[in-house]
Amino acid sequence: MKQQRDTTRDFDVIVVGGGHAGCEAYAAACRLGVRAALVVPDWRTVGFQPCNPAIGGPGKGHLVREITALGGLMGRLTDLSGLQFRTLNRRKGPAVQSTRVQTDAHVYVVRMAEALRAIEGGAVIEDTVEALLWQTQGARRHVTGVRLARGGTLSARAVVVAAGTYLRGMLFVGQTEIPGGRQGVAPTLALADSIRAIGLPMMRLKTGTCPRLAGDSIDYAQLEEQHGDVPPPFFDPTTRDYSLPQRPCHLTWTSAKSHEIIARNLTRSALYGGGISGIGARYCPSVETKIARFPEKERHQVFLEPEDQHGKVIYPAGISTSFPEDVQEEMVHAIPGLERARILRYGYAVEYDAVQPQALTPHLTVDGFDGLYFAGQILGTSGYEEAAALGLTAGANAALFVLGGEPMLFGRDQAYLGVMIDDLTGRGVDEPYRMFTSRAEFRLLLREDNADERLFDVAMRVGLLGDAQIRATQERLTALRAARDVLQTVSLTPAQRTNDRLRDLGLPAVVKPQRLGEYLHREGVTMAQALSLAPELGALSPELQRRLEIDIKYAGYLARQQNQAQRLQAADKEWLPPQMDYSGIPGLREELQEKLQHASPATLGQASRIPGMTPAAVEILRVYARRRAAANDALPQGEETPG
Repeated sequence: MKQQRDTTRDFDVIVVGGGHAGCEAYAAACRLGVRAALVVPDWRTVGFQPCNPAIGGPGKGHLVREITALGGLMGRLTDLSGLQFRTLNRRKGPAVQSTRVQTDAHVYVVRMAEALRAIEGGAVIEDTVEALLWQTQGARRHVTGVRLARGGTLSARAVVVAAGTYLRGMLFVGQTEIPGGRQGVAPTLALADSIRAIGLPMMRLKTGTCPRLAGDSIDYAQLEEQHGDVPPPFFDPTTRDYSLPQRPCHLTWTSAKSHEIIARNLTRSALYGGGISGIGARYCPSVETKIARFPEKERHQVFLEPEDQHGKVIYPAGISTSFPEDVQEEMVHAIPGLERARILRYGYAVEYDAVQPQALTPHLTVDGFDGLYFAGQILGTSGYEEAAALGLTAGANAALFVLGGEPMLFGRDQAYLGVMIDDLTGRGVDEPYRMFTSRAEFRLLLREDNADERLFDVAMRVGLLGDAQIRATQERLTALRAARDVLQTVSLTPAQRTNDRLRDLGLPAVVKPQRLGEYLHREGVTMAQALSLAPELGALSPELQRRLEIDIKYAGYLARQQNQAQRLQAADKEWLPPQMDYSGIPGLREELQEKLQHASPATLGQASRIPGMTPAAVEILRVYARRRAAANDALPQGEETPG
């Protein structure tokens, strides 16, 4: 792949931005065979992690598994860059268990650059997009390309905007304001104006980061050490081993002294001093917000995460801040183990423009605007994983638009990607959106371990997978089907010899013939024990054995969720009349009428997911909508019912 520097080129798809969303969008478009260009300010920073050096966690890890199942880059590159691998929520049910990996942030960038260089048929252009170009034909607009800051234009039939936090970005350290999308990188101003000119609703959001500490200046003897899991959980099922030395993380806590320092200096924080107007993430607050909001809490966790394999730079997760430098020094030194810590880079807040995602279709395109897609933090999301998942979807759909194919769309019962996109485009956001398992109604169906099974058909239909991944996935799914057949065909009979063997294994006797799968469903019977009863299951990998056991142990719950999912699918196929007036619907509370009017849901399913909607309210809306539709159908063309 060549880095292009000439100023006039023709492409099928142009991707704007080299963050996680942009990289996945570019890679997905190229995998589908279109001619794509990735426009980045600096080729050396593709896939950069400006915040914490970790990928995954509840909900987020599920997204990474789905990205991997769809042929994306993030999971494989995380495995290759991992410094510590852990499964979170082991003591809870399988639906909320998730993978989290500490990464060497520098190695991740190198691996990403290598992966992009290996892509054929694309081009990486070091420049900044200044404006979107489009034409109007009748009632529709069509994107035609972009104008570059260094001069010249690039033409394309589709453009994916993944500008991250760069749109009119402003950094805050105390009362000091520095234009930038992140430290050391200038903001994008002209592009923000170009997007506003389209008429899209915009909002101002805020995020932030922690100071970076010198690893050799920390007193680890005072801290609790946390090691990774052995064997390590990988995101990519084909990963066999890690390549970097593994490092521990460490845990400390804020202190009464640090709380006093923070409380005393609150007005010097950009957040409380009036400098920032943007809305921050509720679930990832700054340390000053924690102290101001929860004054009764005596301490807050601080996780010390290595940013590199040598432990030279440490990220103290939990103390994101926009305090001035002197307050950051005083606050950090009041935390146990950090008394002599050297701050290598001070924390800061960043405020930026974002597009209200409710203005987009579920395909991540602008309604009535052919070929224009958005992805990542520009849509009000928070986190690398959310951005990467949206980027892959937008890039694939942009390529499918060019190729004349059906766009890729996921249901809420099919993928966390479907949950996120439905939340964003159906409800919009009033704060940075972060994925949690609690957002998914069918989270037992959407486990990390079965992402490949859930999404293989979609990935194959679209054409996102390479030959090696297709073969590996087919082998896993074939092995699973064979194992399920074994569980349904092997029977245990209440013969003396059988029950003697069961007793030797510490298992309950059978009093009537039972299939092995039914017997495994009994309490206290594990897959490890079942292997002794059906040796042919021993060829199954430990990961697939666990997946099979979950399917059996939770069969009743899974069946219930599948029934609920079918009802949701039916509701999502019931379209509501466009521009319907929800005010005055008999039997519907005024509060719900206002919410429906604001959200303007496209389907009954979307309406049912509006906070406060009850089954009774959904049924009232269904009856009203059907009567309204029937009345409109009965009118002569051009007329409509009053009210």
